[in-house]
Amino acid sequence: MKKCLILFTLAFFFLSLGVVFAQRGSARSDVINVRIASSLPRNSDWGRALERLASDWARVTNNQLRAVVSHDGREGNETRMLSSLSSDAIQVAVLTSAGISEICPEVMCLSVPFFIRNNTELDLVLKEVQPVLESHVRNDFVVIAWSKGGWVYLFSKERVLTPDDLRRQKLGTSPGLNDMNTTFRTMGFTLVETDLSTIGTRLASNMLNAIYMIPAAIAPMQLHRSLNHMLELPIAPIMGAIVMNRVTWNKFSQAYQQEIIRATRQIASEFDASMARTEASAISAMNRDGLSVNKPSQAQQENWFTDIQRATPSLVGSVFNRDLYSRISEILERSRGRR
Repeated sequence: MKKCLILFTLAFFFLSLGVVFAQRGSARSDVINVRIASSLPRNSDWGRALERLASDWARVTNNQLRAVVSHDGREGNETRMLSSLSSDAIQVAVLTSAGISEICPEVMCLSVPFFIRNNTELDLVLKEVQPVLESHVRNDFVVIAWSKGGWVYLFSKERVLTPDDLRRQKLGTSPGLNDMNTTFRTMGFTLVETDLSTIGTRLASNMLNAIYMIPAAIAPMQLHRSLNHMLELPIAPIMGAIVMNRVTWNKFSQAYQQEIIRATRQIASEFDASMARTEASAISAMNRDGLSVNKPSQAQQENWFTDIQRATPSLVGSVFNRDLYSRISEILERSRGRR
């Protein structure tokens, strides 16, 4: 009887071990490998933040999500990244306004030139319209977090203080910024479509003599050596977003989805603060290196605002979503009325 009891105990022990090892094997098969694509440099605040995000995702999902970051634009431009997201070649992409607009055209309402004028206004607008934007995102994608990618400023070879000054220039622009380009053409500016690889050549040949870009991109490219004037008036905010394809998103439990969102938004919030510091630091460094930062008078600022207000009505309903544009206008009018 005692021998039978020992055999039964051993059998139960080994059976239990088998169940444990089977469960462990099952846990390994449940691992979801995720590739994050970013056009931003690995050796930057955002690059380092993405590496930390990959670790945070593993932690909050008990290692179910294992992410690898592909930095430096190795996965191609944003259109290419969206295509790779759709085919599941990558599972997550870091996008700017240009890329986000391909899956949510309404986002460009945030980048109407001289519409939203500072971070305080941008925060107020985002607080109210972020859920609206997310409801318009194509159903096969999920925006995990939004971020603020800095402000676009005008850089030029000659000093520009008024819209008429800019109309005498050849303004370089990205072909992907269709809504912004349409707006500037409506305002009577001469645009020259270019990409980052051809800017230097076109500046040297005088094919363009002005460009609008975030200072954090101008400084490392040393473009301020040629475009040594900056208009100290922010044109528009650049939005960023971390986007996952829904095929991957649906693999996670609702509890893990909430943890992924929480961790991602914490990283995005920290990046927003660092981006503001990076922008100020870039302008200061370029200023020491010979960049002239030209502040327009109040009358000159109003000139820019009046020009865009004349151009925008013809674009609302065609280029910019009418309902969202109207809602943002109401938010801004309330805010400015209190000041």
